[in-house]
Amino acid sequence: MMAVPTEVWLTEWVRWLTAAARFGGALALMPALSVPQVPSVCRAVVAFGAALAGLPFVPPVTTDAPVLLLVVLVREAVIGMLIGMVFASFVWLWEWVGELADWQVGFGFAALADPIMGTRIAIIARIATLLAGVLFFQLGGHHLLLRAVAESYRWLPVTSDFALRPQLGEMWWAMLGRGFFLALPFIVPTLGVVLLSDLVLGLMGRAAPQLGVLLWGMPARILACLFVTAIALTAMPNLAERLLAHLTTSVPSLLMTLAGR
Repeated sequence: MMAVPTEVWLTEWVRWLTAAARFGGALALMPALSVPQVPSVCRAVVAFGAALAGLPFVPPVTTDAPVLLLVVLVREAVIGMLIGMVFASFVWLWEWVGELADWQVGFGFAALADPIMGTRIAIIARIATLLAGVLFFQLGGHHLLLRAVAESYRWLPVTSDFALRPQLGEMWWAMLGRGFFLALPFIVPTLGVVLLSDLVLGLMGRAAPQLGVLLWGMPARILACLFVTAIALTAMPNLAERLLAHLTTSVPSLLMTLAGR
């Protein structure tokens, strides 16, 4: 049996490492894998395993210039992190929408320590974040992320140049703004209950101050908001599907803008 030359092994290993840099950058920010509880070894294994899908798209990279190889690896990791941030914003948007509802209801002052996100998060935002993480995998978000990374070699090959342009920031904020409005209907009923309850309690307190509206009005408003939020959770899967589709279609535009097309 003919032995494989060392140069061939080295070239293929560098190609695999280059593909793993882009896939690893994306998976490092993917929901569930980006939490501190996931070991780094597990992330590395998943990244190198997923990199096999992008190996055919990676051309041979010279190994004679270590500095050039390091630049290519950093560049690929940055591209992967950009794709990962797009899909990570799926959970971020639900958290932002939930926090908006929390501050209106009054839960913002009773934020809970969230061990998953590593931040302090209130009740509705916590529920929305946890459910968004489940929906991300139920809707196949992890498959869409891996497919986006694999297809990103068509929009931004390894050998192409890219630069950070002002249009990239504009498209990024436009993507987040559109995504925020796609997730906003989830809390519209809750905000409506807050407005209506404040109006009713204000009129009652004005008409009959002896009722002590502030004593029982706040618990009643919170119970009503929690009831409406529980009903609104049934609409979250449909909203999440539309939001995930919007984020997926935004990846090609961002990468082509990064490439200057």
